Amino acid sequence: MKISYNPYKTTGTLLLISCAWIIFEGALRKWLLPSISSQLFALKYVLFITTYLFHYLTSETPIEKIKKPFQMTLFLVIAWCGFSYLFYSPLNSPFLVKTMGIVNYLFFIPLISVIPKYIDDVEKFEKIIINLLYISLPLLLLGVIQYYLPTDHFLNTLVNEEQKISRVSGYTRVLSIFTFVKIYNVYLLFIIPVFFSYLFYRFYYGGKTILIIFIIALGLLNTIMTGSRLPTFLCFCFILLILGYLFVVVPNFRSFIIFTIISTSIASLFLISNVKAFKDSTSAFMERTELQEELGEKGHEDYTAKERLIDRLDIYKYADEAGMLGFGIGTTYQGTGFYLSKHRPDIKYEEEGERVVLEIGVIGATLILLLRITILVYSLKLLFLIKNIKYALFLTPLVLYLVPETLFINNLTFNYFDNFSYWCCFGLILSIKNIHSNYIEKKLENTIHS
Repeated sequence: MKISYNPYKTTGTLLLISCAWIIFEGALRKWLLPSISSQLFALKYVLFITTYLFHYLTSETPIEKIKKPFQMTLFLVIAWCGFSYLFYSPLNSPFLVKTMGIVNYLFFIPLISVIPKYIDDVEKFEKIIINLLYISLPLLLLGVIQYYLPTDHFLNTLVNEEQKISRVSGYTRVLSIFTFVKIYNVYLLFIIPVFFSYLFYRFYYGGKTILIIFIIALGLLNTIMTGSRLPTFLCFCFILLILGYLFVVVPNFRSFIIFTIISTSIASLFLISNVKAFKDSTSAFMERTELQEELGEKGHEDYTAKERLIDRLDIYKYADEAGMLGFGIGTTYQGTGFYLSKHRPDIKYEEEGERVVLEIGVIGATLILLLRITILVYSLKLLFLIKNIKYALFLTPLVLYLVPETLFINNLTFNYFDNFSYWCCFGLILSIKNIHSNYIEKKLENTIHS
């Protein structure tokens, strides 16, 4: 009996395993195998490298020719990071610092080549969303449970014993199975808009929506329970923008959108007034927000939401100190001990943009900014070119997800899950582009034959 072997299917399996691991590794690191936490953290890199190698060794066209603006800027960013890694180290950075730096900037970029090869039809794309729905349900329920547990409870264990669980007005800031609240914020900001857009997809094609509505509500509750202002604000902005886009572009949805807004407003008021979890979390979130604003008004630097946002947008804050070339790739990374701080304790850095400038200089940061802009412009053009509602519904939340990353609002470079989510998101956008192109070609062929 002859056994057929399909390398394409194997690549897809490796990709799914790698993506599943990056979601679930926190549970093993915190609760099941804390003694080998560092090894488990490194395992995702082994899994993704295996996926990349298998893809590039078995694919007929693993690397595309440079034809689009984002491909050119991507090449320049890779070249600049390579220069910083191989030839430029003014602080004589150790090998580990430079290596982790290059990983931070470039490691997940191959996803934009791997994902479109595997996710090549609508059914696979929808299957991923459905699997995410089922995966997210227990994670979101766990978050609600954590909110009411004491900080020293087993379910609120952190990987690093030196860390301390944060609280908001007496309640625990939730992080589900993830190792940091910031990582959970990234996960929630990615899935909730995707599920929200998929809700309209199900409605349009006559599918069941009750479970999706429940999971979206649970996701929004968890977002509030994290106590993080910016991710919560962005999440609600994404939902409103999806509604606005669909209202303008899809006339058939207008009645349903109006109904959704009215019914959601009524349901929200009811939940906040009568359901303990919603009432407690909303009240605690507002108290924390007011406290932060009060501290800001009393002169504490970068405490108000406005000041914090301005600080994140000002990526060239340390341009004079960093110069054109910076202090070396990886020197501000927390995972290698903030190496720059040992040499320049006078520079106090936190936000992503200013850290990128400090590491790879004004030139490197500008190239990365151009890369993100060209990716966003390419994705926006694709969104407005696609007229088919099926593909537009899949595409809209993914394009919106790119916006805060483009402006350096999130920690794409220094939060591995944010980095993974960004390049995964753009990989999915490229997948939809290919799927839609194949759909148009088949439609033209059918028209010609008929």
